[in-house]
Amino acid sequence: MSERPLLLFPEPQIADKTKGHPFPPGKIFKPTAQRQFKRLEPVFTELKKAFDSKSINLQKSTIGINPEYALVFEVIGSVDNFYKAVKKVDGLEWMFDHVTNDIEPDEDFYKKNDLGEKDDHCLNGRVYCVMTNQVAMKQLISMWKKFSAGEENVFPRGTTPLRDVFQLLKTIRVWGAQDRIYETNALEYWKENLEFDGEKPVPFEVELFCRNEERKRDLAVEEVKNAITSMGGKILQICYIEDILYHSLLVNLPKKEIEHLVKNYENISLVNIDGIMFFRPTCQSFFHNEDSNNLYECEKEIKETNNSLDPIIAIFDGMPMQNHGLLKGRLVIDDPDEYETQYQVKDRKHGTSMASFVIHGDLNNNCPSLHRQIYFRPILKPYEQLDGSIEMVPDDVLIVDLIHRSVKRMIDGDGNESGVAPTVRIVNFSIGDSCRQFATTMSPLSRLLDWLSYKYGILFIISAGNQSRFEDVFTETFTNFKALTIEERTNKVFETLSDNKGYLKVLSPAESINNLTIGATYSDFCDLDENQRQAFAVQKGFPSPISGFGFGYNNIITPDLFFFGGRKFLREDIVKQKTKWVNNVNEPGCKSAAPYLDGTSDGCSFTFGTSDATAQLTHEAGICYEVLYDIFVNENDIEMPPSHIATLIKGMLTHGASWDNVGEKLSCCVSESQKKLSRWLGNGIPNIQKVQEGAKNRVTLIGLGELSPDEAHVFRLPLPFNFSKSKISRKLTVTLSYLAPTNPSKQKYRSTQLWFEIEDLEKLKLVRCNSDWQNVRKGTLQHEIFFGESAVVWDENNVLLIKINCKDDAEKLKEKVNYSLFVTFETAEALGLEVYEKIANKINTTVKVQNKV
Repeated sequence: MSERPLLLFPEPQIADKTKGHPFPPGKIFKPTAQRQFKRLEPVFTELKKAFDSKSINLQKSTIGINPEYALVFEVIGSVDNFYKAVKKVDGLEWMFDHVTNDIEPDEDFYKKNDLGEKDDHCLNGRVYCVMTNQVAMKQLISMWKKFSAGEENVFPRGTTPLRDVFQLLKTIRVWGAQDRIYETNALEYWKENLEFDGEKPVPFEVELFCRNEERKRDLAVEEVKNAITSMGGKILQICYIEDILYHSLLVNLPKKEIEHLVKNYENISLVNIDGIMFFRPTCQSFFHNEDSNNLYECEKEIKETNNSLDPIIAIFDGMPMQNHGLLKGRLVIDDPDEYETQYQVKDRKHGTSMASFVIHGDLNNNCPSLHRQIYFRPILKPYEQLDGSIEMVPDDVLIVDLIHRSVKRMIDGDGNESGVAPTVRIVNFSIGDSCRQFATTMSPLSRLLDWLSYKYGILFIISAGNQSRFEDVFTETFTNFKALTIEERTNKVFETLSDNKGYLKVLSPAESINNLTIGATYSDFCDLDENQRQAFAVQKGFPSPISGFGFGYNNIITPDLFFFGGRKFLREDIVKQKTKWVNNVNEPGCKSAAPYLDGTSDGCSFTFGTSDATAQLTHEAGICYEVLYDIFVNENDIEMPPSHIATLIKGMLTHGASWDNVGEKLSCCVSESQKKLSRWLGNGIPNIQKVQEGAKNRVTLIGLGELSPDEAHVFRLPLPFNFSKSKISRKLTVTLSYLAPTNPSKQKYRSTQLWFEIEDLEKLKLVRCNSDWQNVRKGTLQHEIFFGESAVVWDENNVLLIKINCKDDAEKLKEKVNYSLFVTFETAEALGLEVYEKIANKINTTVKVQNKV
């Protein structure tokens, strides 16, 4: 038991939500109605012709499809309530909207700068996608003509937002072939498959517009099926998940048809089926199994696991070597798809490594091992290649369907059977899809994980994904690079990364907003020097050049955290005359369990990347769970609420995170302001030990609750100190975590927003450090650090008020949202102030039991 355990806040006070103060958008200069008519009349005419032509062609169809098109409205700015207006027009069906930031200004649409001159910067806009039939299209054209002519009472009740759309409309078009393949890199995927030997059919995914009516969904499937069959292909799988608006087919085509697609995709009938939203590559998450005769023995002393305790953590990965000395008796393997039958022991590398990291952490770090068993669901298969085997997501399943089935079986069960591991609240997901780098829309797998997280109260800890781009763009010769100091190398590497940051974004499903995404730092626990033929890339503790970076959906901070990802040497590639990574399993790096080449011996190897960082943080999540259990059950005799476990662990893992000295150094390397450094460092690097208990100069309190939109809770933090006599360095850290319901058809996506505000920050002269205050409120994790040291007038009976607000975001919902709050107040250790004792005494004089949630 800790001498100074974390404290629980008393029950919060109920309050009114703080009213928002939105920033007024800059004025957009737009054309008159008459000018709009002149600009867009040819466009509307072409749309009408397209509908008429399609109507004639579909009269010959045996399927009986009515003519429909997905219309794309490209609008400057945004239009409030356009979603509601669409619902009011018979024949219109809302599909989705998303933001676009690259609209070139012209003589019709532009802004002016402070000098009154035309601003050349790109305009922000919104893309609205709406399904329409012929009747609705005629009504749209009629309203458009009346609006352009200046007539009154043009728009029926509830459809007046259409007027704003017409005023701000840049263009209107049909969703076409380019839309279906551009963002998903489907064309590049098809080209790559043509380079492989053999005549094996090429699998890929056809994602349909998710229609409200079952009949329309069935007709869309039938149309695609007819096209695929006529090309000699097959439908391998169909998946429909209403809650994430996902309707997709896994198909394959002969290589000769793929060749036709690559050469002339715009004229292939399959690509022009109007019910298709995207063509997607099959999930390309794979791990090369590197061979090595250098296998390291494990020197860790292993304590027995406690099989009587329910599992809290799950791992979704490749089949592990469950009889490895480090893993034996510690895993509950659940393999309903019988993937194990296709694995040789020597190929069980990634799952073995991830299980080892989750249970023991980095074996060089001497972490305490988790004593609960881990639920393990294999979701990868081994595939033999010329240069060895790889483990990858099977190419005969849709990964969205596989993960959906896996989680449902784990929590709810299959059919009449109950869940096989219903107590699991943390899922390690060290997998990223290299073909689905985040672009502008949420990937289906991210949407699924967000929904599952909210539905079941689960926290997925997700790898940001490893990037291969660095080797391609780094042009410095090894000789020159080796001659630089480590500080100069760091500058050189991050200059390259900064110049190519658009290609270094996280991989699906790392853009998830409800879960934790983990990037890798260039750090491990090896004590090794470089030699003449090898060089360290950057300073230890900096973000790893292999890690995914950048803001996520709606500019949310992504990755959330960075953790130990290991180091790897750079060396010279003599053949290609360039600098590249050393490719082996020797140190340095993160040390974990591994099977020997012949699969008969236990051993360990060294690895490198975001998978390692993710699994090690999942290990810390398991330790956090046990600390929290002690606080609630043993210290306070309160049940640890299952509904809040995911948010508690999410908040606790983040609460000790900061940029420390890395932030200032990195700011110089990438020429970014401190506010923008979250692009490179997220919320920082966690100090988990610091959050597990208090200290003489530091106290941490935990708050829990649930809120509906327009409600608020206020927590009171007593600060019984006199800050007026001298300079007292003081720091306040506040972390709010929650799981939000989502609406995948809306650009805002997050249905409900929570955020905290702190009264008397200015009175206490605390200044925000690290991230921009707006950015930290965009996701479901608000982590802020405040610092001050000036003498101020502060009565010893004063308290800080921390207010948690809740409001509608993407839609209006009545559902309550669970949240967890962590607050730490600390002073400089050298001052010797009794922070913990004073605040604990104040807290203990109040009612200690919180809301029973």
